[in-house]
Amino acid sequence: MLPVALVALVAGEALGQAADRVSLVNGQSVSGAVTAVSPTTIDVEDSSGELQKIPVDKVREVQFGAEPPSLRNARSMLLRGRGVDAREEMAKVDKEELDGAEPLVLAEAEFVRAAAAGRAVVEAGGDLDAALKSVADYLAKNGKSHHFFPMQELLGDLQARGGKPDDAIASYSQLSKGPPATKVRGATAKAALLLSQGKVDPAMQEYEAAIGLAGNEKDNQPQRRTAELGKAKCLSLKGSHEPAIAAVQQLIKDANPEDKDFLSRAHTVLGGAYRAAGGKDQDALISYLTVDLVYNGLPESHAEALFNLGELWERGSNPERSREARESLRTSYPASQWTAKLGAPKS
Repeated sequence: MLPVALVALVAGEALGQAADRVSLVNGQSVSGAVTAVSPTTIDVEDSSGELQKIPVDKVREVQFGAEPPSLRNARSMLLRGRGVDAREEMAKVDKEELDGAEPLVLAEAEFVRAAAAGRAVVEAGGDLDAALKSVADYLAKNGKSHHFFPMQELLGDLQARGGKPDDAIASYSQLSKGPPATKVRGATAKAALLLSQGKVDPAMQEYEAAIGLAGNEKDNQPQRRTAELGKAKCLSLKGSHEPAIAAVQQLIKDANPEDKDFLSRAHTVLGGAYRAAGGKDQDALISYLTVDLVYNGLPESHAEALFNLGELWERGSNPERSREARESLRTSYPASQWTAKLGAPKS
């Protein structure tokens, strides 16, 4: 049972060494000495010598007392979806700062460096082969890390981006060995890949499988909502526009106002459903503008919204607004698939 209050600091902190800190997804935290990690648990020993095994799906972040500040900053950026910034921050970690560091800290530096390289490519493009190698090398060396499943998912994302769908499916399938919430993530990731290939019916089946895996367990609800959003997109693509619109509107209504990434995706899907339904360009415009003006922190959703805004403004005889949206897309997301769809700028 996880503690309600902060666990006492380890004796080592009394000697001047900062304790390790495990931040939980429920907002609480556990301090002590992280003695071991695995793909499913993190072992934390408190000052009395009592050992707690914390499930990884309860953990948001592990901070090591002996890690350099730049490493901690880079990991924080990574958690906030800022892979490019995290990669730049990792460049500030001096080799001397890691000399003599304990193995878990060294492994953490390897994780942040590899994950930042991978996420930066997903967010902004770049050297995909180098990112793939970095993530694959990390997994080969750190198969017992508490980052194993998230890195398998990132590997799948990079493989999908590189046109290797079979490899990506194999990577996502590894998530079926994890905790329940991780299994749901795996099914959802496979569904999204199938949908990107235009395989709507198989994608729908995977989304429904993810929803079934999630059930009503509280910890699985974020992934369940993502799967339900994907299913709604499938419904729209299959021509069931009104049920899709109603489903997304309900998901938006029920969402946590602070869950801006989900709301960004949801309003983007809603805009697409409105456009597909026909005769609802104004509703679609409002949805995409909501992404552009309010929930613009998620690059893939923002890029899609800007692309659609460009088309909708042009159809609405507002060429200047259309030009602004397209220029913003080119400037902000030059490596995006949505930018590629624009073609070369008109001279």
